[in-house]
Amino acid sequence: MYSKILSELNQDYYKNNFPNDGQRFVAWYLRNIHNLDTFEAKDCITDGAGDKQIDAIYIDNQSCTVYIIQGKFYSGDMVDAEPLREVLSSWIQIKDLVHLQEGANNRLQVKINEMSNALEDDYEICFELITTSTLTGAAKDDLAAFQKELAESETLSANLTVVDNDTLRFKYDEALNRNRPYINHEFSLEHGKYMELMIGDTKAIIVALPLKDCVKIPGIKDGSLFRKNVRQSLGTSNKVNKGIAHTIKKDAGDFFFLHNGITAICSQMSIHDEILSVKELNVVNGCQSLSTIYSSSEAAKKAADAYIMFRFYEISDSDRADKISTSTNSQSAVKARDLRSNDKAVLAMKKSYELFYTDGYFITKRGEKVDTARYNTAT
Repeated sequence: MYSKILSELNQDYYKNNFPNDGQRFVAWYLRNIHNLDTFEAKDCITDGAGDKQIDAIYIDNQSCTVYIIQGKFYSGDMVDAEPLREVLSSWIQIKDLVHLQEGANNRLQVKINEMSNALEDDYEICFELITTSTLTGAAKDDLAAFQKELAESETLSANLTVVDNDTLRFKYDEALNRNRPYINHEFSLEHGKYMELMIGDTKAIIVALPLKDCVKIPGIKDGSLFRKNVRQSLGTSNKVNKGIAHTIKKDAGDFFFLHNGITAICSQMSIHDEILSVKELNVVNGCQSLSTIYSSSEAAKKAADAYIMFRFYEISDSDRADKISTSTNSQSAVKARDLRSNDKAVLAMKKSYELFYTDGYFITKRGEKVDTARYNTAT
């Protein structure tokens, strides 16, 4: 990803608006991963003298999340724990916004005011450390400790996510809805804890799956398991996810009865000798739950007689799969036709248009409002 991003940073937008590759990398991430336009991305950048280890702040009003971003654009394969310590330092400073604002640069001062208003409205905080390298083993140990400290803080809880080289590549590909990895997996079933159904012409399997087996499902960490889900993980500091984590640790035996279950679709599935084999697995409802179980993996592994209900549907029709994803998620009103705004061709046209016309805005979403005084628009 380093070489690919470096070549894209030579585009006029990045060269003309940002003085160094560090800022350009963060702006690239905001544009390509958070899907911000040229003006929004530039407005989020706080890097420079007096940045207090905060390279950018992006407030996502749709997900009610404040993203605090630290970028490390390295050509090397590995990175140590120093960037993590910088994130921890910024978290400590955010606990006292008045003092932080006094010593901050002008751009950060403005963002602190916006962030303060968002926190008053109970927005979540998510720290994102983005890097083109991979954490060393020691740094991964520090990451786990820092994540726990931030999530369990009683004064200012937060989520810490490291977007390393592999995750960055997946997020970039997913942003254009292309090169999607397909997940094949096998589940060990327990006698008497599953049943097979035919609902019309559709095969369905209902399973009580041990929590410890959920940790083994591939694609949770990088989000590839949830590519058809209308929303990705909101982090361990989310109130609902905190409740899930508390149940795993304190009341795991009743988890099956306290949870609504997981909905998953696949193109093909079969059971032989109590082994369920699935192809092209997607979880369309349950991203928050599985992400939280994964984050509480040690407790989940030790939880005796702890189960969660899985509903597996064998569906190869993409449109029908999108309909199920939309219908089984109630966090926000999403219509099937709205999903087309995220089609790879549409996103590719949008990015190409806005990179070429730096004062332009390409409208893709139904009902999207644009400040025509700032942008030349195209639909």
